Amino acid sequence: MITEQDFAAIDKEVQESLNAVFDYIRQHHPSDYVLLLADGEFKEEYLHTTPKYEPYVIDSREDFYIDETRVKFFVEFLKTFYTFPKGGTGSVEDSDIRQQMELMIYTHVWEAKPFLKRLYRMALLCNDGIYEWNVTVPPMGKHEFIRNEIRQRFENKGLNLFQVMKNGYHSSLRNAFAHSEYSFDEKERLIWLHNYSGTAWELKNISYDDWSRRFTYSVLLAYHLINITHDRRSKVAQDFGTDVFQINHPRGDGSVLPVNIRYREQHNAFGFVS
Repeated sequence: MITEQDFAAIDKEVQESLNAVFDYIRQHHPSDYVLLLADGEFKEEYLHTTPKYEPYVIDSREDFYIDETRVKFFVEFLKTFYTFPKGGTGSVEDSDIRQQMELMIYTHVWEAKPFLKRLYRMALLCNDGIYEWNVTVPPMGKHEFIRNEIRQRFENKGLNLFQVMKNGYHSSLRNAFAHSEYSFDEKERLIWLHNYSGTAWELKNISYDDWSRRFTYSVLLAYHLINITHDRRSKVAQDFGTDVFQINHPRGDGSVLPVNIRYREQHNAFGFVS
């Protein structure tokens, strides 16, 4: 169960934490902030075409289309199950059907490569000021990637997004749900994790209330990351007072050149200025 008050507080914390990270990047690395919004990406397959294309592209829509239907489902799920009664004192009661769906959504959130790639790029920019065009999310051992390569970097800078991630993600939960090693105890209001081996960091079980909070942190982080990115992208020309931006553009031959890119508000698109 989660109350409307708690849900609203988590929603506010997630949005403020994400905006703080975007603001930090914009202040300290404005060029790479624009590149982040422009979805700079490395396409290895372009190295093997005839003729060869430059592999470092902007406005890559592939990750957007991969996540599009999944995010729509997240939104519809929240509208269906997290619409609170008027008055601000309501709550979402426990429901076996809803909770089973939440386990699936939770696993999808923390396995989604586009989601993790964007967080990783943001974490790098906050620490090293480097935009990573070519991000490889490991197929196995994602807990180390999430904890050490992303979350720890936000913590290093004192950015609360690390706490949002900590409040949402736990590898015990992801592993148990992904491999169907869990069961619901309605009497005790617990989810038992049957992958528990006794290691100190593992969870043996989680209460329904604690689960609701972890789920809420996770799904709202996934939703607002996309939503805030889209909102800032659509306002980038207004924020900077120009629609042309200079970026450092790597080339397939290993060189890096300063080039200009333009944001076209009418099409919500970035392109190279010839």
